[in-house]
Amino acid sequence: MTDADPVCPSRIDHHLESVLSDADEAGLSLVREVLHEPGDRWYGQLVVNTYVSVTDTGDPETVIPAAAGVELLRAYVRLRSRLLVTFADKHTHSFTLDPTSALLAGDYLYSAAFSSLGSVPDTPSSDCFEILTSVLESITQAFARAYTPAGSADCDQAVFLDETAGSLGEGATVLGATLAGLDESNQQYFEQLGQGLSTARQIDCILDGIQSEALIVLPELDESQLQAHTERRRDDANQAFDVLSETFDVASLRNDL
Repeated sequence: MTDADPVCPSRIDHHLESVLSDADEAGLSLVREVLHEPGDRWYGQLVVNTYVSVTDTGDPETVIPAAAGVELLRAYVRLRSRLLVTFADKHTHSFTLDPTSALLAGDYLYSAAFSSLGSVPDTPSSDCFEILTSVLESITQAFARAYTPAGSADCDQAVFLDETAGSLGEGATVLGATLAGLDESNQQYFEQLGQGLSTARQIDCILDGIQSEALIVLPELDESQLQAHTERRRDDANQAFDVLSETFDVASLRNDL
């Protein structure tokens, strides 16, 4: 992201403060910890920048609750991935979570994500909820396959990343485009863009060992497979850019590649 972003990360953080305040009152310090661990609001800004790319008449401030909702979901997924690794306890990791605290914090983040979507003005909440629900279904199914004894042996890293990090990125772009009133004719390209950007970014974080930025913990690590997959997803994102740039100003989104 650059200084030209229509909404800086601090605006999203400001919206999140009300959530953090409630979590503090409930004694859920892990909520604040997991929300603040990433050094950016990349997924929230993906929502905003997609919105701005589709419409030049709307106020990007109106989609801040949706951007915050995606960041809350990001924290939920990060926490749930780590908790599953803790339960499995056969994978190498540098963290150990108290299961009760992690479950309570995860439930809080989950609920807060949907609550935040409900505060987006002048938008049917059902549209936003459906998008986020679809993202969660994909991620939950991927986790079920990867972290169970029956599924972990056959877990395909590329598919796992597409269905977790890729799904969250896809949800962010689709949410931003939907809030901007995009018709369905170009939605598939925003889906392709969000998945490609997010999957490639997460692979970079994993290969570079940037644990604070990684969304999920892989059950296994095959660097050559991951490097090949990140190139495929970058190609997908570039193809989507080429199509979308004929109709929309996607310059701010290209900064994410």
